[in-house]
Amino acid sequence: MAEAIMDRLREAGHRLHRHPHGRGDFRDRAGRCDVVMMLLPDAPAVESALFAEDGFAAALSLGALVIDLSVLPPAEASANASRLGDLGVPLVDAPAVAGPVIDLGGSDAACARAEPLLRLFTDGVVRAGGPGSGQRARLIRMSVGKLSDMKMVDRKSDDPDGLHRLLRLMAFDGPAESRLGIS
Repeated sequence: MAEAIMDRLREAGHRLHRHPHGRGDFRDRAGRCDVVMMLLPDAPAVESALFAEDGFAAALSLGALVIDLSVLPPAEASANASRLGDLGVPLVDAPAVAGPVIDLGGSDAACARAEPLLRLFTDGVVRAGGPGSGQRARLIRMSVGKLSDMKMVDRKSDDPDGLHRLLRLMAFDGPAESRLGIS
């Protein structure tokens, strides 16, 4: 999935830096980027990439944006957003899972910056709320899907995505930054 995402971003003219674990020499490159995207396997890998002794969070410049495409527990995403916020760096949790929608969690300003970049590789971007909300919405969407698969939910109801109908009305207005770092 990471390769396909990077291909789309390159096609749109973005310069990318890649490191398989987001640590070490990547720290210096991340410090020169306006946006860093992560797609890591689990919460410990994200924690390490961001906050380990050689993690990149401390190298980020004030106002840089982190977009975390990893699948994490909502509490972990919220905690990471808080820690990065203390450094002056907003985080958007946007779990990239198989399916037509990426749910965004983060501040309005951070999500507005992230959305145009995410739309380069997915058509479905939905603002779910504050930090951790992208992960919570993913869990809700998965639960609704499982119930539907078990024929417990009538998919012909007037709003099968209930929670997201209202969220689709929200507007985004921020420009995307031109330089990305991807882990």
